[in-house]
Amino acid sequence: MILQSIKKEFILVFSDLHSVAVLLIMPVIFMLIMTFAMSERQDDMTQNIQIEFKTNSEFEQTLFAQYLAQFGYQIGPKIPKASANLVLQPNLKQQLFSGLNNALIQIEFESSTSPAIQALINQHVQLAFARLKLHLYMLDTEEISESLPLDKQMALINLQTDTSAYIKITSDHLQLPVVSYSVPSWLIFGVYFIVLPISLTLLNEVQNCTLIRLKTFPVNLQHYFLVKLLAFYLFSLGQFILLSLIGWRLIPLLVDLPPVPYNQICQLVCTALVVSLAAVSFASIIASLVRSFEQAIVLGGGVNIIMAALSGFMVPIDIMPSTLQQIAQFSPMFWSAQLVKGTMYGHFSHEHWISVIYLLVLATISPTISALLFSRRIRGLSWN
Repeated sequence: MILQSIKKEFILVFSDLHSVAVLLIMPVIFMLIMTFAMSERQDDMTQNIQIEFKTNSEFEQTLFAQYLAQFGYQIGPKIPKASANLVLQPNLKQQLFSGLNNALIQIEFESSTSPAIQALINQHVQLAFARLKLHLYMLDTEEISESLPLDKQMALINLQTDTSAYIKITSDHLQLPVVSYSVPSWLIFGVYFIVLPISLTLLNEVQNCTLIRLKTFPVNLQHYFLVKLLAFYLFSLGQFILLSLIGWRLIPLLVDLPPVPYNQICQLVCTALVVSLAAVSFASIIASLVRSFEQAIVLGGGVNIIMAALSGFMVPIDIMPSTLQQIAQFSPMFWSAQLVKGTMYGHFSHEHWISVIYLLVLATISPTISALLFSRRIRGLSWN
C-alpha cells in the first residue's frame, strides 16, 4: 500500500504542470536571474554608468575627470540621462589648500539612479578627489616633476594610493564563484514551495470525495496522511538533488563560471534529508488548514514569500535593520539556507548545528500538529 500511495502522489504531481513549474522551473529561473545579476564585476558595471561633468578647462578639474575616468565611467560634458551630474568649484587648487571646509564638489543624482549606484559613484568621487589632492600637493613639494608626462604622474599617484599589498583577506569560502551565494537561497525557496502540491492534492481529494470514500474502508486515515507526506518527502529529496545539480553544475556553465565543487557529499546528503523533512513537515500544517484553492495559493505562497524576504533571500540579511535580523532567526527558511551554505562552504560552525536542531524540532512537532488537524478535518466531512 505504501508503494502504491507513493506512486499515486508522484503521478498526481507530474500530471499537474502548475506544480512542476512551481517546484522546478520557478526556482531555476530565480537562480538564473540572481546569478546573472550578481555575476557582473564592478569594472563592467561602471562602464555602463554615465556621468555628466562640465569643466572650465582648469588643469585641476581636467585632472580630476581623468582620475574618475580610471574607474571606467563614461564621462562627458553633455549627457542628458546621466546617472550623476558633477559640478566642481572654480579655483579648485586655491580653495583645496585654504584650510576651509567648503564643499568643492556638488553631486546631483538622477532620480532613477539606485542607492547602490549612488554609493558606488560617491565612493569613487571621493577616491578620485583624494588622488587629485595628493597629486597637487606632490607637485607643490616637487616630489613629482612637472616635466614628467601627465600619465606617468598619475601612475605615480596611483602607486602611492594603492594599499592592496597591506590588506590580506582570509575567508573559508573566498574562492567560491558568485553562483554559490545565490543558489542556496533560491534552492530553499523552491523546496519550501512543496506546500502548494500537498495542499492542492489534499483539496482535490476532498472535492472528489476520495477521503469520504476512504472513511467507509478499514483504513487508518492518519496513516494514509503520513504516507502521503512520505511520498512528498521523497519527491522533495529528488527536487533538492536536481536543483543542486542545476544550480551548481549547469548554471555556472551558462554564465561562464567555474562549477562549485562538491567537497562535502555526505554533509550535503544529510542536509538534503533534514531540509526536505522540515519543508514537508512545515507544509503539512498549512495543507491541513486551507479549505479552498484560493486559500492554498494565498496562504501557502504568501507565507513562503514572506519567509524568503525575512530570511535574506531578496535583501542581504546583514544590511537589514536589527529588528528584521532578529525576526529572521525564527524562520525555517533561514535555518535551512544557513545549513546549505555551511555545507557548500565546507565547514560547520556552532550556528549551523543550531539550525539542524531547530529544523529537527520543527520536523518532529509539525507532523503531529498536521495529523491532528487532518483528523479533525476528516471528521467534519460528509456527503453533499
